[in-house]
Amino acid sequence: MPFDALLHYDHGMKRVFFCRIAQIIHLAALAVWLGSVAMSGVVAAIVFPLMRTLEPTLGAYPDYEGDHALLAAGRIASKVFFTVDMIQFVCGSLALATLLIMIMSGYSLNTMARVLRMIVLFATLALLSYHIFFFMDGLQKTLQGYWHFAAEGNTMQADQFKELFLESHSAASRILGAMALLVLINIGLAGWTLTATNDGSNSTKNKKNNDQTKHQSNKKAKQS
Repeated sequence: MPFDALLHYDHGMKRVFFCRIAQIIHLAALAVWLGSVAMSGVVAAIVFPLMRTLEPTLGAYPDYEGDHALLAAGRIASKVFFTVDMIQFVCGSLALATLLIMIMSGYSLNTMARVLRMIVLFATLALLSYHIFFFMDGLQKTLQGYWHFAAEGNTMQADQFKELFLESHSAASRILGAMALLVLINIGLAGWTLTATNDGSNSTKNKKNNDQTKHQSNKKAKQS
């Protein structure tokens, strides 16, 4: 094989290698993302009913005359959702970065499934951005007000913030449900296009075949 063809072949194989590594990281990030969102819903479904059953009285809020069960469950769930949001942010960033690396390595958007894969990922990241930077920011301020007035023993003010929190609970559930569905669709599309050969691999194989054919033709011509 000529030296320039060998260099081209090695370069193509490196592109295929990086594309496959990016595919693996991409799928792993989506899987962890989906698992974190699903687990946050499971935690909320366990913690809030359990606190209702236990009927705790919190020593940190001795003068608060309102619902201590909701207060305790909210403190626990807030920590869980904050951690999950950090995981979502990291996984979303990895998913976007690895898909871009795949495209740079020869993964062209030449089929509807691949184009849809990109569109769905951008839609998921847009929802994630809204959830973290807008919705959760306002929800955290509501919770901080709730906890602050409860710690001061101002039950009336605390319960006003509690009502605001309860009003946003259904919206939070819908956002998490939509997030889980979109991430699941991302995983499905990634799996659907996983076995598709990238352009870098095709071009490398074609170049190798052409070089071999040309080399054999030259060899025959010299022999004749």
